[in-house]
Amino acid sequence: MLAAMNLFVEKGIQGTPMSAIAKAAGTGMGTIYNYFATKEELINAIYLHIKTSEITQTLKSLDSNSSLKTKFLEFYISFINFYLKHPAGFAFMDQMQNSPIITEATKAQGLNAFGPVFELITQGQKEGIIKPLEMESILYFLAGTINTFVRWIQKADKNTQQQKIAAQLSMVWDAVKA
Repeated sequence: MLAAMNLFVEKGIQGTPMSAIAKAAGTGMGTIYNYFATKEELINAIYLHIKTSEITQTLKSLDSNSSLKTKFLEFYISFINFYLKHPAGFAFMDQMQNSPIITEATKAQGLNAFGPVFELITQGQKEGIIKPLEMESILYFLAGTINTFVRWIQKADKNTQQQKIAAQLSMVWDAVKA
């Protein structure tokens, strides 16, 4: 999956035949087809793997004793850090975000992994800490700010990254707090 993801990022979906994936992975085409019947199935598996990996990392970084605001910001920064640590994963997800190749079933599975984020936002709304907006509206706002910020910060001077991240956290919190 890693070899396929890297090739998709580098050459695009159409420019990456299964034979190139097999060669890059050091395996035979038959082995790939034992796990993935089509290129689209492989792409959906990569998408889902990245989604579940980012939420798994995020949950590891949370301190359950923190305030709701702190947990919210920990979630947000963890997603940024995940993509800064895995730039190819970010490029793949950025490329696939609105692709018709990603099935509705895969999107639903990926969304289900984010239950803890939904719970945190819902709790914040019940407590009057987070704006009482539609969940989907908040999620698209957050995803958009993360994606745009990561694209920008990847090119920024490494010496100013922490300062820029702190400013981003402040702006995002100001945008969602009640």
